[in-house]
Amino acid sequence: MKNFSPLIALTLLAGCLTLSALRANAQAPNQAQIERDTYDACWDKEKKDDSKCIPLCTELAAKYPDSVYAKNCKSRLDNKKIADLSQKFQNGLKGYYDAPDAGRLEQLFATGEEFLKAQAGQQYVIGWMALAGADGAMGAVSYKSTDKVKGYAEGALKAFEPADAPQGWEKKDWESLRELVFAKMNQYLGWQLIIPAQGDRNLALDYLNKAIQVKRKDGIGWKDPYNYVLRATVYNDQYTEAKKPYDAMTDEKKVSDEGKEIIKKVTELLDTKLIPEYARVLATATNPETKPYADQIKPAFDAYWDYRTGAKDKAADYIKNYASDPTIDSVPIPAKPADASGLNALAPTPAPGAVKLQPTKPAAAPGGASNGAKSAPAKGKTKPKSKKRGR
Repeated sequence: MKNFSPLIALTLLAGCLTLSALRANAQAPNQAQIERDTYDACWDKEKKDDSKCIPLCTELAAKYPDSVYAKNCKSRLDNKKIADLSQKFQNGLKGYYDAPDAGRLEQLFATGEEFLKAQAGQQYVIGWMALAGADGAMGAVSYKSTDKVKGYAEGALKAFEPADAPQGWEKKDWESLRELVFAKMNQYLGWQLIIPAQGDRNLALDYLNKAIQVKRKDGIGWKDPYNYVLRATVYNDQYTEAKKPYDAMTDEKKVSDEGKEIIKKVTELLDTKLIPEYARVLATATNPETKPYADQIKPAFDAYWDYRTGAKDKAADYIKNYASDPTIDSVPIPAKPADASGLNALAPTPAPGAVKLQPTKPAAAPGGASNGAKSAPAKGKTKPKSKKRGR
């Protein structure tokens, strides 16, 4: 074996150091050049060019993460990502409302979820995902994943719980969307316990009462006839159940104290709940979009009204009681005294059944608010200090 030569080792070491220095010297001008170009394209008032800024920031952040501009570039890239996702969501939202179908709704959900992964808790996205989902499930496209929409509805109600506008929101935009969310999401949560789920009726009424508490100038909430259609559905079910024991009685028992007690309970349901609720529907379903509700409800109202009052000429004036404010307490009807023969003679009146939500345009045009799906800017300085650079 040849003896190891210290002289050779020193020579090799010197060569490696020289090569490393050459590489470093080659790299330094490259980094300096891209830093100059990036600063000019992104922050220089005279040379700023947005079309070049993002590509240069992308390159700088990848190649030179220790650069003094890397942090600012990352903020730029994060904001660009949020802006792109925001536009994608807005396009999907408009696409769904322009031509609702289940496929567009699913795509909107996917886009919204993608956005929320990048920026969790964005109320605008959370709210409009829930609103579109409720629209699709209750009427527009008969969307079948009602539990998914329920999750979105509950999330939206939680997101819009604060009465004060969060940072980044205009007060009027926040309040407008908040009212819409509270009205429509409570309506949805009530609906899904009544129509598809056959769930807790008392809880459904609680949700609907919350929806009706919203008193927007455009009638959302308190003057939305579908809220009263849904409540009437519950009251009609209560009436049907209350009448069943009476229908099963013998004629002799029907005139007994037990029969009279059932008559009292049933007629009270008609007089204080069902007939007034039908009247609320007829008082609020007055435009072309909502007229189908009135068309479906009126035969039942007419039958019950005639049975309990015998005064057809007074029906129109009674309905007018609810025109200006349908949330008022039920107005007493000019009812006849209840008796066994009258209840027994009442022919079964077909309930309106599962009245479908009529398609309507969104109450607030998606993206119409100045906030839109506006995101909070990524943290970091918006403009870095320029280094003294040689050319």
